[in-house]
Amino acid sequence: MNGAVRSKKGRHGDVNRKALNLVWALSAGRCQFENCNEDLTRHLVAASRSANKGYVAHIIGSSAQGPRGDAVRSEAHAKNPDNVMLLCDGCHREIDREHPEAYSEERLHGMKQRHEAWIARAVGLRPDSQSHVLRFTNLIGSNETAIPLDDCFAAMLGIGKTPASAEAIDLKLGIPGHQDTDDLYWAVEPGDLQTFFNRRFEGFFNSGKIRHLSVFGFGPMPLLMKLGQLLPDLHEIDVFTRHREPTPSWTWRDGSSLFDPFMVEGPSNTKRVAIKLAITDRIADKRVYDAVGSEDLSIWEITCAAPGYDVLMVREDLSKFRAVVRAGFNRIKEVHGEDAEVLVFPAAPAACCIEFGRVWQPKAHRPMEIYDQVKDVGFVRRLRIE
Repeated sequence: MNGAVRSKKGRHGDVNRKALNLVWALSAGRCQFENCNEDLTRHLVAASRSANKGYVAHIIGSSAQGPRGDAVRSEAHAKNPDNVMLLCDGCHREIDREHPEAYSEERLHGMKQRHEAWIARAVGLRPDSQSHVLRFTNLIGSNETAIPLDDCFAAMLGIGKTPASAEAIDLKLGIPGHQDTDDLYWAVEPGDLQTFFNRRFEGFFNSGKIRHLSVFGFGPMPLLMKLGQLLPDLHEIDVFTRHREPTPSWTWRDGSSLFDPFMVEGPSNTKRVAIKLAITDRIADKRVYDAVGSEDLSIWEITCAAPGYDVLMVREDLSKFRAVVRAGFNRIKEVHGEDAEVLVFPAAPAACCIEFGRVWQPKAHRPMEIYDQVKDVGFVRRLRIE
């Protein structure tokens, strides 16, 4: 046995080279412990036993006295590749030395099977499944936002996409010392977003360098709408949302769509139109009137039966939302005319805000004034989409 791999040497013998190769191949050289996925091939470059961090560890102990050992089955399964899993040093110590009682045979088999199924799906995708990752992050209040790249890759795999690059295209804005409640912030950020976007994507779409874009965004709602406006609607783009329950994740859930977005029309005899985008929470008409007055104002609403933070669950939900927004834009133009003034008051997930901006078309729809909720103040105008 050379220094390239470490096997679990038990009372009934080593796992042979053929079995070791199979385990490494099926795991893609990554730790199979749940939520670890450390790349263990990087350690092989050093070609030294001390540098190697990969362990092939037995599930049913290789000896009856070892963790999960059995008087009969330990010998029978000692050299079976289905009974060993690839682990990093830390995870290997966790299951065999530090907390062996917490890791039953069934639990470890489940980890191994889920990891190998995930790898099989990933490597089975065609080269045209490749997608570039766009991460947009910004200050929300005083909070910095971050979107782990591994979370993005996992979410993409869920819709049959693989990373076109090991790096993301990052648009990160924010003025040090200033929050999204400051006037200076809003005087600078929309223009910076436009500039940074143009700089990063200049020529990419038209040249075919980017065939598909996977978009992950955190930030104030008006800026997310501005980002959506900048994204070319004719190219293949998937926008992802962050799910809070049952565990935080960017991966779309399986199952059927239960999301039911709909539009409520306002009075027709006016040239001022307010759109309440009430997806995460209801927006009382009074809050709109307090911001822009009630005279000659028609309030329209795009909402759903039960607004909340996790209303978007499956990929189809966002398609339903886009369809309602598109119909709403067209209907407002039909009812209120080509010269209507449109004001937008959002309470929606980041993905909905991005898609709201994407649906808007400069040649087809009216310019929009976008408002944002400020604590203890109410809705305040933040930017214009035109």
